[in-house]
Amino acid sequence: RYTEQGGELIKHKKSDANFPAKLHQMLSNPEHSSVITWMPHGRAFKIIDKDILFTQVIPQYYVCKKYESFTRQLNGWGFKRLYQSGPGKFAFV
Repeated sequence: RYTEQGGELIKHKKSDANFPAKLHQMLSNPEHSSVITWMPHGRAFKIIDKDILFTQVIPQYYVCKKYESFTRQLNGWGFKRLYQSGPGKFAFV
């Protein structure tokens, strides 16, 4: 049902336009690694420079222009913010 004959994954036409797909594209772009990046273990990401993220990077992917709107979308898709101390503090998982 989810794969074509030969094992290729069938993608929904809009699958590359939903919020998580755009987030993955943004995080996977090495040009943005000084602004938003994966944590070393690859299970979470961290916003390094919020100002540059929302003035230069986010407009390339999303319509929202406010940090609160972006985090609301993250929460709606099930992402959680980490608050414990350490290098992952304030990362999203």
